Amino acid sequence: MEFNFSYTRLYVNDYDSCLQFYRDILGLEVAFVSEIDRYAELTKGTTKLTLMCRGKVKEYFGNRTPVSFGTKDDAIALSFGVKDVDEACKYLKGKGVEIVSQPWNFLDWGVKLALVRDPEGNLVELLQSSQIIGAE
Repeated sequence: MEFNFSYTRLYVNDYDSCLQFYRDILGLEVAFVSEIDRYAELTKGTTKLTLMCRGKVKEYFGNRTPVSFGTKDDAIALSFGVKDVDEACKYLKGKGVEIVSQPWNFLDWGVKLALVRDPEGNLVELLQSSQIIGAE
């Protein structure tokens, strides 16, 4: 049996703000939008992210599933590669995005990263994976 990863879906309360964040601020391209279903598919290269309003999910699934579609618990972070983490944080801060952690180096991993939150409070990791910044 073979399983092929298709996409990541975020269930959100504030669909419009999240769509704006991923489309207008992070620059993902809209591949499909259904305003009736409050659903969007966004892409960047081979990556696909879908957004769906929690209210609509509850309408569709109702009590037929034990999934709560509850609020965030930081069990997942979406990771976006950037050329310069410091510049990305400066740009996002200017757009009113919450910076959870300032950029720092993971010397063992050879990356520099920072964490921010989308309008729904989901963690978004910004990852710079070129030369290690500040390493000797």
